[in-house]
Amino acid sequence: MDRIRIGLVGCGGMGTRHLYGLSELVRTPFCNVELAGLCDIRRDNAELAAAEAERLLGCRPPVFTDLEDMARRVPDLVAVDVVTDPSGHHTLVCQALALGLHVLVEKPMAISVRACQQMVAAAQRHGRVLSVAENYRRDPSARLVRHLLDREAIGPPYLAWLHALSAGDAIFITPWRHLQERGGLLLDMGVHYTDLLRYQLGDIEQVDGAAWLVQPRRRKPERIGDPYEFYQRRHAAMDDEVPATAEDCSVALLRLRSGVVVDWIMGAGGQASCHDQAILGPKGVIPTFGGRGLRAALRLAGQQPLEHEQILTLVPEFALEPPLAAHLFPDRVWAGNVDWRLVALELHEFGQCVLAGRAPEVDGREGLKDVAAVYAILESAACGQAVRVCDVESGAVCRYQAPIDEALGLG
Repeated sequence: MDRIRIGLVGCGGMGTRHLYGLSELVRTPFCNVELAGLCDIRRDNAELAAAEAERLLGCRPPVFTDLEDMARRVPDLVAVDVVTDPSGHHTLVCQALALGLHVLVEKPMAISVRACQQMVAAAQRHGRVLSVAENYRRDPSARLVRHLLDREAIGPPYLAWLHALSAGDAIFITPWRHLQERGGLLLDMGVHYTDLLRYQLGDIEQVDGAAWLVQPRRRKPERIGDPYEFYQRRHAAMDDEVPATAEDCSVALLRLRSGVVVDWIMGAGGQASCHDQAILGPKGVIPTFGGRGLRAALRLAGQQPLEHEQILTLVPEFALEPPLAAHLFPDRVWAGNVDWRLVALELHEFGQCVLAGRAPEVDGREGLKDVAAVYAILESAACGQAVRVCDVESGAVCRYQAPIDEALGLG
């Protein structure tokens, strides 16, 4: 077998993006994934996705509204790609694993550490692959930054900052992202950055953080930039204003096991914004962590700043792995529909893991660590003192998450 047959579970906006990612993979010589079915509790969403899949892939997959029904009726189904509202991730993932299916799940892996723990345990119990779709680290810019750090281009890092704060009171993609019991936007946004930070600099040991709810009411934006029909329909049906219960602004000092200290500001709300990143070493500065659709940069002491392409001439040995990444990004810099190409890489790696029986780069344990790192900021804010991330990962510190677990039925 050189391909795995998968079902897409969740046919909303992210599900649509995964269809486009699969279409990118199908057009390469490296395709190892075949779409075998679509599942969504809303049949109209699944039918819309089926029409899109037929246009993109040339074949209309069967549609289901129940995961177990799809697993029973689709021949040779071995895996699912779970892209639902993340508050349901743990339920669907654990169900899929119990059915004997391997699972790729979108980020955040789940909306509480306890839910993540259940997913990791289920994957171990049933002997199945559990992979988390974290795309920022797969971008060529992030890979190049990691290469520079590995070869100590700036010397051993000692200080970094990661600022990603946007102003305004607009609804952030969907209303549920503003509800604490659904995870909130700090988790939804933050796991991208905690994963990227950990990928570049290593695990976080201690967090001293604060968080606020600045915009208790969120308004519907006049238009959205996403061209997908699902997003346009959802925007048209959205209320003009929605209440917010989840914090939308966070600040923290992160102490890493390596000794690096990171200044963190992240959120979406209020009257000011700041967007800046840097990794400092004794020999220079890397002014970005990398990320989706970004470009690496480098400033060495006493030299002119270098842009992405200039850095590549200094490190001719730098290569993108696997061969699919080199195929999708032949110039070793982002190009074209970068979002879809990164999804293609996630799907391809998942296929390789299932076929070869190996662990994914971002497995369930890594996904849990990303979620716990964000919650460490919120747990620190809730208890008014610094917390150890290992205590959040274990569940020993969970004051902030307690009502979320209660809403999930995990309390």
